[in-house]
Amino acid sequence: MDTIEFHKSTTKELLAIKDRVRNLISHWGEDGRYQEAVIKTMIQRFLPEKYRIGSGFVVRQTRERGNHEPSKQIDLIIYDTSCPILFKENDFVILTADSVLGIIEVKANATNQGLQQIVKKSNDNGKFIFDAKTDKTKHIFNGVFSYDSRVNNVDTIANAIKQPWDELEQYQHREKFTVNHISLNQHWFYKFWEHEFVDQRNPHFLYEISELSFSFFISNLMDWISGTSVIENSNLWFPVDKSIQVRKTF
Repeated sequence: MDTIEFHKSTTKELLAIKDRVRNLISHWGEDGRYQEAVIKTMIQRFLPEKYRIGSGFVVRQTRERGNHEPSKQIDLIIYDTSCPILFKENDFVILTADSVLGIIEVKANATNQGLQQIVKKSNDNGKFIFDAKTDKTKHIFNGVFSYDSRVNNVDTIANAIKQPWDELEQYQHREKFTVNHISLNQHWFYKFWEHEFVDQRNPHFLYEISELSFSFFISNLMDWISGTSVIENSNLWFPVDKSIQVRKTF
């Protein structure tokens, strides 16, 4: 059995659905709803039943009873259905921070649309959610999913990710809420590593993985929320070793 081809089929299916939609509408690159719907449907197939994925807002209480603060709108929110939901209408949700496991910003072309600003917005949303959580031990999956970003210069990509990270240097737990996974296109993938075997001066890794970036993005999300299931079956979820295709650390 060919596990690599299984994962590449995820990429092919995502791109095929994207192209099918684009053939029917004239503004694929401008309408985020369709972009979100395609990747949302794919992710939901892999999620355990107790988790769902939707779009909307996270709200947090303030010290003044009767008042609250909303986050910026979030393209995709992965949440635990065992927690109460403040508002739900189809896939649109308004949630409290305790139910949120991950957030994803979805773009047609993140480099054309301003990768640095996209990362900064995602960092802001991550911080908003993390600050509202009582349990500060758990990290948030904070991802950016782009269908077709151009990677002409790895240093430019690295700077667009690193600068928003550096701007949060004063925050002790920034590694728990900032962007930690980016699929730039079907071949290029970014991951933030916090593990002890990584040089903490350069925990940011940019990989080139032919036709597997989309699949690795989803597999990392499943690993983030699944406990031990993915890591115990790691060769099935991660069929190639990323370490041989590292293009830059920073």
